[in-house]
Amino acid sequence: MTSTDKDAFLAIYKEIETDLIADIQNLPALSDSVKQQLIDYYSVCIPYTVPGGKMTRGLTVIKGVEVLKQRKLTDKEYKDAAILGWQVEWLQAFFLVADDIMDASITRRGSPCWYKKPNVTQDNAINDALILENMIYQTLRRHFKKHPSYVQILELFIDTTFQTEVGQHIDTNGTPYADGKRAPLDLSRFTLDRYQGCVRYKTCYYSFYLSCALALAYCGYDPDTTEGKALYQNAEDICMILGEYFQIQDDVLDAFAPPEVLGKIGTDIEDAKCSWLVCKALELVSEEQKEILMANYGKHDAEGVKKVKELYRELKLEELFQTYEEEQKKMCDDLIAKIEPENFQDLFKFLLGKIYKRQK
Repeated sequence: MTSTDKDAFLAIYKEIETDLIADIQNLPALSDSVKQQLIDYYSVCIPYTVPGGKMTRGLTVIKGVEVLKQRKLTDKEYKDAAILGWQVEWLQAFFLVADDIMDASITRRGSPCWYKKPNVTQDNAINDALILENMIYQTLRRHFKKHPSYVQILELFIDTTFQTEVGQHIDTNGTPYADGKRAPLDLSRFTLDRYQGCVRYKTCYYSFYLSCALALAYCGYDPDTTEGKALYQNAEDICMILGEYFQIQDDVLDAFAPPEVLGKIGTDIEDAKCSWLVCKALELVSEEQKEILMANYGKHDAEGVKKVKELYRELKLEELFQTYEEEQKKMCDDLIAKIEPENFQDLFKFLLGKIYKRQK
């Protein structure tokens, strides 16, 4: 079993799901009928929201442990790494269920968003996001309570959750609210400086750094030692660059990828998001083109969205991204080549290979 074995990884997911459903069965002071209602509901919720993605975040934990151990993992090591990997996927599920509500998204991974399911609705989905988050800590306690890095692992999840929620706030308030509704569009807020801060917190830590740091923690690397501090810092430095590249890809795909390929309907333009595309557009537009943005950005109107996308094409933003992508690839290759120990480079080559030229 290796980091490329998705079937083995999914088998660990089933074990985790079974344990979590058993926790519901063992809740005290609830009637059998109420327990069964909970079991029936969460037996659908968990598999609908947690698996089903590319699983890169989770598999990266396994790859990281393999790289650091420099050998094939024992069955126990593989299972531990896979369980940690699935907790990153659970964190992703928690974020996505909440994010889809906040963005009023329609689809996710080619299916209706969880809150859009007729028997779920927004009321349940908000609580479900919180329960999905809690399940992470139930699982960590079950499997790692006696592990020497247990506290460090917990702190990584606590810190990453907070960092991502800070990023989500910045993202949601690209255009702020006033009197219960969006304030008038203020294009001066859409700057690359704000964008980079948002991406660092919203994407880089949970999508890239967390998986690498969990592998380091599981393998016993102490961030307070000289060697450990350098390893964690190297991981953070490269993950911030990978994360920004990944998010810019995401922004471009949101606008231009077909929904059937992307697996969701992009809504960045309607939601007035501070995306890379609008930030770059504002650097390039004429006054006349700026008026088109002012008139159409942030409007839930198909014709307005079409006009913004036409402007993006007129400004050749897709071509600009392709140039940026090649520059980032070279920068990442150069940074990775300098990482010590040399075997640790393989983890970041793995990550870069997963995102370079991705289509969804």
